[in-house]
Amino acid sequence: MYNTQKGKEVNMKLKKTNVLRLLTSTILTMSTMVLCAAPVYAENLGSTISLEESGMELNNVERGECPYTWVTVNDGATQVLYPSGGMYSIMYDLRYFSNGNDFTHNDYQSSTGCGGYKSLTEHPDFLDSLRETLQNARNSGTSIVLRFSYASDKTTGNEPSKAGEKGAEPDVDLILKHISELSNVINDYKDTVLAVECGMYGPWGEMHTSMYDEPEYYGQLSKAWIADLDPNIKVLVRSPKHLMAHYDFAGKAEDFAAAVSSGSLKIDPRLGMYNDGYLGSSTDVGTFGDKNEWPYITRETAADLLQRMDTVPYGGEMAYVTAASLKADGSIIYDEPALMGELYMSHLSYLHNINESGHVIAGELDKLTVSEDFILPGMDKSDVAPYIGKSYREFIRDHMGYRLLVKESDLSETVDEDGTFSMTGKITNTGFGNFLTDKKAEVILKNGDDIFISSIDSFNAKELKSLGTMDYDWTFEVPTDLASGDWDVYLRIKNASDTGEVSKTGISFANKDCFDEDLRANKIGTISISSEGVKETTDEPDTPDQPGTDASTDEPGADASTDEPGTDASTDDQGKTDKDKKDSCDSKDKKDKKDKKDKKDDKHDHNKKKDHKHKSGKKYSFKHYKHKKH
Repeated sequence: MYNTQKGKEVNMKLKKTNVLRLLTSTILTMSTMVLCAAPVYAENLGSTISLEESGMELNNVERGECPYTWVTVNDGATQVLYPSGGMYSIMYDLRYFSNGNDFTHNDYQSSTGCGGYKSLTEHPDFLDSLRETLQNARNSGTSIVLRFSYASDKTTGNEPSKAGEKGAEPDVDLILKHISELSNVINDYKDTVLAVECGMYGPWGEMHTSMYDEPEYYGQLSKAWIADLDPNIKVLVRSPKHLMAHYDFAGKAEDFAAAVSSGSLKIDPRLGMYNDGYLGSSTDVGTFGDKNEWPYITRETAADLLQRMDTVPYGGEMAYVTAASLKADGSIIYDEPALMGELYMSHLSYLHNINESGHVIAGELDKLTVSEDFILPGMDKSDVAPYIGKSYREFIRDHMGYRLLVKESDLSETVDEDGTFSMTGKITNTGFGNFLTDKKAEVILKNGDDIFISSIDSFNAKELKSLGTMDYDWTFEVPTDLASGDWDVYLRIKNASDTGEVSKTGISFANKDCFDEDLRANKIGTISISSEGVKETTDEPDTPDQPGTDASTDEPGADASTDEPGTDASTDDQGKTDKDKKDSCDSKDKKDKKDKKDKKDDKHDHNKKKDHKHKSGKKYSFKHYKHKKH
């Protein structure tokens, strides 16, 4: 790199003889050639991230495939789990703490295995094992969805009861006590538990086929969870009838639908829905109805509602049905325009069985391919190009929740004279959904085991909504203790609660081959740093020019561009200061770098913009760390 320090200024008067003029011109030209011998910029400097969509499944927090495990509490030690991956669902069978009831229903097993009317604290290790499991999830950076029920199978009558005049009747007080006891533990892991599915009654905790399947209990249970859980934790109910009851519209489906349509319904940003009949029929196996008539609302009304419920996860389980019934019952999967629209309207974020081998709906989705004819308005076809002609199962799997794609990128190749470098770009969320918790952005410099991290407080990734785009334009001060060499530059977006030196929740972008699993950050490019480019920051103000003094010369009033009036400095280099010559070099060097960039492959055509939404005007600093691997 050429020396950036301002040279001594020319202070001698040029002679007028032609011989001396020629000699001086030759010397100045040679000096300029030496100064302009700019370094050769390697092709791997600056922004190197591919702007192409990878078409790969990404393992990111709070979205995607969400495996689940049932844990049944009994007299023995309670199983401790070690969840991993971006999202995991844990369901607990609490029949050990219930005395059961005499409710029965055809095709379901009657109450069995209940352990008696008990507080959760009466078990020797259940609450401790729950804590240990949630701590394991925190350690692995896995988002958890919880469900509690008194039956993990096709059993009815396992919920608590008390003696009534006509036999057993609901005892909601014990259920409310269990919700309170569970919340006391769960709240200590508000950074790990994304949501709690309301559950608490019915087979598999699916909130049906139970003596508690009455409107008076729907809202009572959901409101108890909302009240007892930390405000960061979401609560999901099983179907629209439970939402209607929570919002005091029980028995008033038409009024509820009208409130949804008009936008007058005041939505709780923590309340959502899980759907365990997903895609199984035209009504998702009774989740919705053919009319807005209690206890149902139509699929179309539900889609409008879910579109507004964009701060909570939506998903669950694709229904277990036969191949014959799937088409006969009018599943939406056979209507591609409607399916594509609903996926984005509902903000689908997780499914337990999207990758399940042999699953009927997953198998059908494998046969159906994505057509570019039904890409939604506002979507860039290039953003989904790898999925055109591929299966809908893969498309749904990879676009549940958020999916981030860097669309434009530019990064300084070297440090500027003032000891700073800049990076600009554009990120699009091509996923069905939004970020559901607060996120934090960081830029990382890495060379070997040395890393420097800068927190970007001006970039609120939570604003990056589904099908939305955000621009960024950041300037960084290079640390004075940064060693010379090529430093890789990474962008990391992670959970705001992830404050350790080693990130567990950093989000993988959809761009090809950019994610570093160890850093959990995305490589944007490389910058070359030399000792001359690192500037110590001082509080001293710039020295002002003396009155009447031209900064380009040592003599008051002297014009550095010429010795005599009428002399044209453009014909030779007479009178140029070292700064003038360096400025000429800078201009040539910038042109060379621009020409080199213009010749890069189209995928690195970054289409830079001058005005960016997230240009904060500040200069970000770095903090030094020694890299620690997971």
